[in-house]
Amino acid sequence: MMAFHEAPYDRWSRGLGGSATHTNVGEPLEPIYLMTKGILKPWLVAWFRWRVEGAENVPRHGPAIVAFNHIAYMDAFAGCYVVDHCKRRPRFLAKSELFQDKRIAWILRGCGQIEVRRGTPNAPVALDHALAALERGEAVVVFPEGTITDDPDLNPMVPKTGAARLALESGAPLIPCALWGTQNIWPKGYAKHWRPRQQVLVRIGAPLDVAGDPASPEAWAETGEKLMSAIGHLLAGLRTELPDRRKPKRKAA
Repeated sequence: MMAFHEAPYDRWSRGLGGSATHTNVGEPLEPIYLMTKGILKPWLVAWFRWRVEGAENVPRHGPAIVAFNHIAYMDAFAGCYVVDHCKRRPRFLAKSELFQDKRIAWILRGCGQIEVRRGTPNAPVALDHALAALERGEAVVVFPEGTITDDPDLNPMVPKTGAARLALESGAPLIPCALWGTQNIWPKGYAKHWRPRQQVLVRIGAPLDVAGDPASPEAWAETGEKLMSAIGHLLAGLRTELPDRRKPKRKAA
């Protein structure tokens, strides 16, 4: 298990407007991150109606693994908003396909996000980078399923092993989070609806009690099952408060 420490206050935080009251001391605020946040956050605040419950479950300082269910393309924006709302700087694990998109790759790299090369021999490198971020006392954001759920009712799927391995190897708090409402905005396989003031509901659970051998596939599976069960429980409570309004795409004439 890693011994964590707080890194010295980053020079970008000092020189470009960062503040220990808004992010953990030691969480670097890259210039492109600050620029992107300055553009995205006012839009997210103005365009959507957010309800975030359980923000106190995300520690204000030190390492944390924040794990969300994945129901829509909108979820990455929601994850950014939620972690920032909790006064932390999000460090995402993101699939390599996004880093190959020239429109956004420079932003992802400039913000120090972690590329996951799924299905390649280099895939484990992403976990090394994530562990290093946790050792620096950062908040790492994961979508344990690795992709948008293919369950027609948007139930969580069996997770990949990454989130469990990070938690077992690092000892960092593993925090389950449920998103609901993003499927009404930018879903997969359905029509997009970007009308303003749509509601996004978020429920953050208490950190999970996990233990086991970091090298054991059985421990990975047990931790992953516990995580997705917790997320599913949180999600069930949100479903009754906001209808699933997904509609099929219009067929071309």
